[in-house]
Amino acid sequence: MGRVRFWGCLVAALLSSCGIDGASPSGPALEPRPDEQTCLPDVSDGMPPRLSDTGCFADLKTLEPGPDLIPYDVNSALWTDGAFKPRYMVVPSPEQIAVEEDGSWKFPDGTVLIKVFGFEFQEGDPQSRRAVETRFMVRRSGLWEYSTYEWNDEGTEGELLAERKTVEYTIEGNGGPEVLEYLFPEYDDCITCHGAAINDVLGPKTGQLNRDRDYDGVVANQLVAMAEIDLFAFDADQEIDPDNEPRMANPQKGVGTLDERARAYLDANCAHCHRPDGYANTGDHGLDFRYEVPLEDSDICDPMKYFPEWAGTPRVAPGDPDGSGILRRFLVDGVLRMPSIGTSTIDPLGTGLLHDWISQMASCP
Repeated sequence: MGRVRFWGCLVAALLSSCGIDGASPSGPALEPRPDEQTCLPDVSDGMPPRLSDTGCFADLKTLEPGPDLIPYDVNSALWTDGAFKPRYMVVPSPEQIAVEEDGSWKFPDGTVLIKVFGFEFQEGDPQSRRAVETRFMVRRSGLWEYSTYEWNDEGTEGELLAERKTVEYTIEGNGGPEVLEYLFPEYDDCITCHGAAINDVLGPKTGQLNRDRDYDGVVANQLVAMAEIDLFAFDADQEIDPDNEPRMANPQKGVGTLDERARAYLDANCAHCHRPDGYANTGDHGLDFRYEVPLEDSDICDPMKYFPEWAGTPRVAPGDPDGSGILRRFLVDGVLRMPSIGTSTIDPLGTGLLHDWISQMASCP
């Protein structure tokens, strides 16, 4: 992946952002990074007790980001009981992100990754949307540090949590109320997914961010927009073409083939644990759900190894979703349900996608 040099607007790809029709906004998708970091410039004394003291948001009520926050979206999102999840990163200027050959990103010290979690408490009423949690990852001395804030019911402030906490939230849906058992994680929960050995990010990588985003009326590819502000550590003569970069399918928007969407869903919801050096290490469990790994190398059709009631059940039985352990793990109640952390309800889109994928599978690869 390489850097983009702009001598004006990108031809064709960004015509709307250049205002060709006289109606669309013009100018860059992202403003240059400020010289002075205002979002958590120094956490050597620990995270501040209140979210408003982090300096990351200009307005908490509206979630207006501060000047150094870079918003981004992913192609395949982790299921978190239907939560909406605005995402941001802060990379201190002039530091840059190193992009590895496998598409993973290595962030410099001082980087801040932020994810806000919230719900629409009355289904179909956007005015009922409010944030409930904001999580932070801060890069210090080559390692990630994790913390989380719980928002008050008024949506005006968040308090730093010192330990794990579960809160019940009621969502008023068209089919009646649904109670969510929402988990605010502690450090051990965080490294279950991010991994003590891996100690890395999960969402921000080339295949996940290679997609368009609307930056307040300027529609641009996220990799292009980020390269414009020198976010990546590229050689001076390198250029970027999003069509030649990895791009993960988008299950939520129905983008990609059935196989691609199912693999993308498994990557986002399972690969953080089921991968080499993950919590469910491939060497122990024999599963690798990463999107870029060929299906024949994932061991997806092998029998399940753990829990007496599951042992011997094929992980995937081609043409038989009801007899496939992977789908059953997404549908079961209790501690055996996957993903194992951060969900209390079944994802109808994801389980339907996996059902259709297994149904059309003629044989194991």
